[in-house]
Amino acid sequence: MKVLSLVLISTFFSGILFSQDFAYNGPAMSEVKSFWINAMGIQKTGKFAEGVATLETKLKTVKQKDPAYKTDKMEAEITKWKNKAGSAATTEQPKEDFTNLSPTRKALKADELLRKLFDEVTIDVSRSTLPVVEFRFKEYTDKVEQYISLNTKPKESDTRRIKTIIEKHVYATNQDIINIENSKAANITPEDAAANFYLARYNQLYWDAAVKLFPEESSFADEYKAITDLVNKNGSLESMKAGMSKNNEEKIKSRKLPPAVMKDANAEKMIIDAFNKVYAADYKGTATKAITLQSEWHPVKNELTSVIIGRQRQFAIVYKDADGKCYLVNSIYLYQENNGGGYANTTARYAASSGSEMLCENVK
Repeated sequence: MKVLSLVLISTFFSGILFSQDFAYNGPAMSEVKSFWINAMGIQKTGKFAEGVATLETKLKTVKQKDPAYKTDKMEAEITKWKNKAGSAATTEQPKEDFTNLSPTRKALKADELLRKLFDEVTIDVSRSTLPVVEFRFKEYTDKVEQYISLNTKPKESDTRRIKTIIEKHVYATNQDIINIENSKAANITPEDAAANFYLARYNQLYWDAAVKLFPEESSFADEYKAITDLVNKNGSLESMKAGMSKNNEEKIKSRKLPPAVMKDANAEKMIIDAFNKVYAADYKGTATKAITLQSEWHPVKNELTSVIIGRQRQFAIVYKDADGKCYLVNSIYLYQENNGGGYANTTARYAASSGSEMLCENVK
């Protein structure tokens, strides 16, 4: 029997591996590899729908990074798991029956569910988890329903411990509220807006569960109201994206160059050349203008010996991408090594972000 199982497993994974293109080493190489690794994991987890969502996201990224790459095998793989996901969805999944459990077993199960709902859960949403976040919400609400169906409570000591954990989560939720509100002042992408939308909803689910399971705690109701007010204020996902988009457009139009402390044509040419050498490929753009933010060079010392190993000077630069759009990088340093007799090997350092879009007509 074990031999047969091993043969079946080997055959399954061989089929997956055979589908992969190991000779491919193009710009989407890491995404292609990640796609097939995730495909291999779907059968093990049994989460077909979540797996399909993840594979579709990775396929989209592959097409963006390498439009010439043939994705027919990947699309066939997605179709296979979609069919399995459809079959699983139409099959009635039996709910756990707790009626025959002893009072002690029910109390233990209740404690287990409370830990999963309030202690072990991680309230976090990122671009990579967006495709599966709705499935996580479903799993969360299913656990709430399971707890309610038990119609019992864990030991008093366990309940007090969980309530303490929930109370500590107030700070985390309030911090999420502040960060989501502050993001409206930043230049964020539609994916970031979606992450904010689902993060608010995730927190809302958490506090909704806290209120349902512990209605006697007024502070839980207060926090539920705070996060619900934010969810209602932001509206639907599409309205939130539209608001972010409008906000970004206004910021692009109003964005200006920082004031220069002086004009230093030689140093400005050096930082432009250095940026184009180090960052042009990553940023997919060419620097066109530099603004001097420090009038003097500042020494850079070895952290252990305090020996001067170089010097640096701060600038801002504007670069233009292939579509003709302009971007401002607010802080970048021109660095030169100390070679004992002077300074050489000029490089650009510490470009902290990929830049903020601005109107090219504002680059003066």
